[in-house]
Amino acid sequence: LRFSTGSGRAKMAAPVSTVKMLPVEADSFEAIGYATGVRQLFIKFRNKPVLCFDNVPGFRFEGLLNAPRKDAYYNTFIRDRFLSREVSLATPL
Repeated sequence: LRFSTGSGRAKMAAPVSTVKMLPVEADSFEAIGYATGVRQLFIKFRNKPVLCFDNVPGFRFEGLLNAPRKDAYYNTFIRDRFLSREVSLATPL
């Protein structure tokens, strides 16, 4: 996968198949994963594509993973705060 960063250079997305997706209990999404080296957060939404969020600090992934109300954490700290795009999930959850 290649995606433009706007600076004329292409940024490679981490292959979703290499990202360990962890099942979570949330109303709007069912699994999350994180690629540490490239700081990408992956969220598998219910009945929707996987979104990849760029430049997400590791503490935001940890916060989402450990939040008692994951939907609220996502809406407050992730949604509309990081660039995102749809990606294909290589293997079903």
